[in-house]
Amino acid sequence: MRPCKYFAWGLILGIGLTWGWFSFSEKNKAEPVLPALAPAGQQQAPFAVIFNFYQALATGREDQLPFLVTPELLITLQKNQFLQKWQQRRQQDPSLRFVFFLIKEQEVDLKTGTARARGSAEWVSARQGTLSVPQTITIFNERGTWKIKDIKEQG
Repeated sequence: MRPCKYFAWGLILGIGLTWGWFSFSEKNKAEPVLPALAPAGQQQAPFAVIFNFYQALATGREDQLPFLVTPELLITLQKNQFLQKWQQRRQQDPSLRFVFFLIKEQEVDLKTGTARARGSAEWVSARQGTLSVPQTITIFNERGTWKIKDIKEQG
């Protein structure tokens, strides 16, 4: 009976130490990239700017766009009437809401300060259902702030 008792205590102690080693070890601790309840201003770049851009576009806050896109892109968006088209879409369908940007491929080059995301902007509408707009978005780090440099719609 005695060897069995020592074996059981050894097994329990071994399991406990192994669990403690892996659960309290700093190198194995999984840290979230972004806390779940972090405010939008604390979102880590570069891809958070895509969500902020579409959120501003969906809610009619075009005054926020200069903080989210490069000056060259802002001029391009105004020239090709991108902003006017979205204003018309919102007026024609007030139920149109931006949900998220689904990233299918991404690349980040911190040395050059550029990032690229290929995916689709997902919108919902009471009239039209779910709308998917496939796009490739190029992002540029401008003096420590990530801004959208180019938006190319696909297909």
